[in-house]
Amino acid sequence: MKRNWDTIREILIKFEELDPETGPLQLGHFPSDRAYEYSYHVELLLEAGLIHGQMSKTQTRRAQNFLAERLTWAGHEFLDAIRSDTVWNKTKTSFGKSGLSMTFDLVKGVATDVASVYLKSTIDS
Repeated sequence: MKRNWDTIREILIKFEELDPETGPLQLGHFPSDRAYEYSYHVELLLEAGLIHGQMSKTQTRRAQNFLAERLTWAGHEFLDAIRSDTVWNKTKTSFGKSGLSMTFDLVKGVATDVASVYLKSTIDS
């Protein structure tokens, strides 16, 4: 399965919206027809250190469920860089035009640059 940056962003935003009183983020918080996709991307976020939690897997090592407790500092920083729809869409367009692959460091860097230009143009207006 390919990494889907829109799914990653969706998961991180869902984390931020989650009420801590309701418990950890779980697979049941997402549409069941894309369960494997969400589990796969949560596992990537765990590996990247952007969230804290755990995966529950079957004997075939296929993700069955997850309990994701919270964003890490790095997770919050990354989400801050990509949260805005305007910044996110411009970031994706930048990668499309350049033909470069979207890596974590590049996405964060480009999103931060896009946000800085957007902020400057807003202040100058």
